[in-house]
This record gives sequence, structure tokens and C-alpha cells, in this order.
Amino acid sequence: MPPRIAILIVLSLVWASDLCGQACRLSVAGLNRNRKVMGPVDTECPGSIHSSPFGNWGVTSNFGQKKDGHQFDGWCHYAEVCDNEGECKTACRDGWYEWNSCTSHPKFSAPNCSLYNAEGCTRQVSTTGTNVHGTATVEIPVRCPRDVDGDDRPDEGGCMDIGLYDHGQNFASLYELDPLTSDQLVQTLYFPQTPVETDCGAYGCGASGSDWVGPTAYDSPVSPAKVFAEMAAVVNGGEFVDPSMECALVAPAMFTVSAASYASSAAAPGSIVSSFGSSLAAATVAASTAPLPFELGGVSVELIEANGTRHQAQVLFVSPTQINWLVPAGLAPGEAAVLIRGDRSALLATERLGIQRVSPGLFSADASGNGAAAALAVQSAPDGGQTIQATFECMGGVCATVPIAFGEGELHLVLFATGIRGVGSMEEVSATVGGEPADVTYAGPQSEFPGLDQVNLRIPRSLAGAGVVAARVTVAGHNSNSVVFDLRQSSLQ
Repeated sequence: MPPRIAILIVLSLVWASDLCGQACRLSVAGLNRNRKVMGPVDTECPGSIHSSPFGNWGVTSNFGQKKDGHQFDGWCHYAEVCDNEGECKTACRDGWYEWNSCTSHPKFSAPNCSLYNAEGCTRQVSTTGTNVHGTATVEIPVRCPRDVDGDDRPDEGGCMDIGLYDHGQNFASLYELDPLTSDQLVQTLYFPQTPVETDCGAYGCGASGSDWVGPTAYDSPVSPAKVFAEMAAVVNGGEFVDPSMECALVAPAMFTVSAASYASSAAAPGSIVSSFGSSLAAATVAASTAPLPFELGGVSVELIEANGTRHQAQVLFVSPTQINWLVPAGLAPGEAAVLIRGDRSALLATERLGIQRVSPGLFSADASGNGAAAALAVQSAPDGGQTIQATFECMGGVCATVPIAFGEGELHLVLFATGIRGVGSMEEVSATVGGEPADVTYAGPQSEFPGLDQVNLRIPRSLAGAGVVAARVTVAGHNSNSVVFDLRQSSLQ
């Protein structure tokens, strides 16, 4: 069956921020690689609680504070090491990669081919690749995005105002970390500035990085140089924020409706919805994994509540004109901003969507929200057996009702729906069939498909032979759309 989902998305942004105006919010980080310990290092030289090679190291830098985060990992890990007196053991057994932090002591000094792994057994060189020694979030004032050429896409402003990012003077202070005693400074390294050429659209930035640079100066002590590392800066990503909503967003118009009814009413948490617009995705892609992804075909859906709380939506289907997705559970009643994003967090469409506890919609067989119900008829026999049949059939893209009938037992109708699972109790649910009240025996989630709900009705025997009749459900005072099925007097086949 073709995708059958619809939505009402969001026309304004609601951001939680201390900014007075709009900005581009960047996540940036400092990296290090090619780490070496050249000595002399004499932190924690032999004591009763210490044994070679000692060194779990951390970094304080212009990107972040010192912590046990493996920012400056060494080289020794579950290694057989021997001191200069021939005493051997398995060292570095605590999960860390470690340095020898006592290179000035005769018992542990170079050359020693089990305590030093490079340059004739005189230096320690890390073998653990590139590490992150700190991350930071920065907000840079920018202009409002502007559409200059009239194609409904921003050509300037927003994050595009940032062509180059520089985090300032770079330094790294290296410490030997010790949970039992105070951390001890080994040395501070200073590096040149590392400007990053950004890869930004108006509403977001992709990842980019600087060149690698080596240290240009040392401190505490100034000399000799005890350690070496190269560093670089990266922009992990960025997003345009407008907390005061001063900018008129440049994004094509779109609308959102219930996946089942195609009615443009408020959506319920946990329900299936569809957003319609133009140029929403580069290709048509349907989700094929469980759980459903948060990004599909390069497209993602984000909702922002009025208090600034953000939610990512799971996506079922994307195409150039339609996005089908699940309204995240836990959304508070009220309004939420819905943002459809593409490559580099580019804003493809936005609208304001009402959220309410329930918003019942019944699926029809042709996914139009009208006509033959997408439903099952369940006939109960006196001996406890059941006969189940579909209430519709589709041929050549046209769906029609299939006649169903009462037998000797009860007749139940199983309707498939969405937007119902937030019901508080069965007392809030009622239904009519052919204008007559019908008992509701179940209303809630259908466990086999995300966002799909189910309503079970007991059909009044007074409707036997009534022909084509309409069914409608009311949940907490909200009416669903109507779908039809065909009651006949003949026996179920």
C-alpha cells in the first residue's frame, strides 16, 4: 500500500537561548596527535604506592578543562616492562594507555627498550592515533538569512556569514593525573592559531578542520621541552539560532495533516503524520529498518516546544513532496515548531503545529481518509471459533468495500487508526456505525507497526442487511473522519 501519511508542520522557530539576537551556534574541538614524551619527567617518582610507568595524563586547553578522558594517551597497555635493575612485570593493567612519568630516575631512565618505544629506546611515542583534548560551544552573531535571487532559498546571512572560524591562542597544559594525590603539571605547550574554513549554509554547518601545527613555545618549565604533540581545531557542526524570532525565515510553505484522515487538525504524540511541500528530499526513500531512523535520505525532522525542549522525530518515508514521520512521544499540549532539515542542517521547510493529547484518524483502504475502511471483520461462532475477512479489496488502484454479514454469533469490526493511544480510559471513547452507537471493546496501540492504533467495535445486530454504512470514532471529545463498510444479510464466506 502506498505511503499514507500527512502533516501540518511549523512556520516559526522557538529557541531556548540567552542570546538577544540571532547567531550561528558552533560545536568546536581541539585535537592532538603524534604525542611524544622526551623527558626529563619526574612526576610521582618512586614511592611506596607507585610503580612504573605511572602516567595517566590529562589536558587543560583553550577547548576544555583537565579530566580523566584519555586526551593525552601514552603507549604502554598490558605490556611486559623491566626497569634498569632487571625487575620485570606486566604494567598498564588498568585500561589506560600510559607513559613512564619518571624518566629522570636512574631506575627508569633511557635507554630502556621496555619503557621507551622509539628513537633507540630513548623516547615514548603514542600509538593511539588522534585524540580530542577538549570541546566547546560558541555562538557567533550573524545576520538574518536572506533570499536575494527570489528562489525561496537563502543566499546570504545566517551561518554563511562565518567563512572562517578561529578559536584564538592555542595552548595545552599536560598533567599527570592521580586520584590519591594532587595532579602534577608536566608542561604547557603553546601553538599557533588554527583558523578553520567553515562549510556552512544559512541554517547550519558541516564538519571542517584546520591544518595540523606543532608547538612554538613551552612553559613551566620554558625548557627543556619534555613533551611534543601536534594539534588542530575542528568545527564539528553548527546551527542557526534565533531566540528572539527577529528573522523572517526563508523556507517554502508546507502543510501537515493526519496520516489517516488527511485533516489539518492538531497532532497527537505517538501518531503518524505527513508533511507536504516542495523540494523536501532529493529522492524517494522508505524506511526499511527497525527501529525507524531519525534521518532518512539525508532528511531529518526536529520539533521544538514553546519552552525550548527539542525532540527528534523518527522518519518513515521521504520524497520531494512528502515526508511521513512519527510525532515524538512526550510532547506537551500546545504549539511546537517543526523543522525539516536537509544537508548541512539546511532548513527545507517549517511550520507551527498544534499538539493535543489525542487526534483520532481512521485509515481508509485507498489512503485518502475517505471511502472503504482499512479494516477487518471478525465473526464469532457459538463454539468459540472466529472467521476473519478484510472489509475491502483493491484492484488497479481502486479500492471498494467487500460485503460482510452477521452469522449466528457477534460481529466485530477492527479499525486501524492513529492519534488515539493517548486516551486516558475507555470511558473517553465512543463510536457510531450507520448512525447507531456501537460498543468499543478496545482502543489503543496496535503493536506491530510504530504509530499505528486500533479500535475494536461490536456491530449492533440491528444493522444486519443495512448495506453500506459509515463508522466514526470519538475520543475525548475529538471526532475522527468517517470510513465505510458494507453489511449484507448473506453468511460470511
